[in-house]
Amino acid sequence: MGTFDGSGMWYDAAGKSANYRVRQTNVSTDDGFEVVFKHDFADGLVVDARFSMSWIAPNLFRLDVAGAPAGNGYVFDGVCHYHMKLGEKFVEVSYVSRPDSVEVFGSSSTNAEGHYIAWKETLRRTAS
Repeated sequence: MGTFDGSGMWYDAAGKSANYRVRQTNVSTDDGFEVVFKHDFADGLVVDARFSMSWIAPNLFRLDVAGAPAGNGYVFDGVCHYHMKLGEKFVEVSYVSRPDSVEVFGSSSTNAEGHYIAWKETLRRTAS
């Protein structure tokens, strides 16, 4: 848990790629945890998101977006992984946590231009 800042790089199936800045905050809740992030892209686009994870069994959670179930995931030994469906889009993300950093790996079945996309982020803890 904590606040992390860093950068990411995305790559799509059309051969395009670009970097972006990330701020992410992970917070414990009574029944799970929340992941809140902001992505600032070089083209000026800003994406803000909030995902709520609620424990459904040991190590397993349901992922909600805006109060509605969207997917599921798990946490084992410093690795958190989830998948979700947003409209026709499938998204999967993995977080590898270390004491002062988080590496993020993810993909989506389609980006804004209709191409498969994957990304990697390197984030450093800036607050507990």
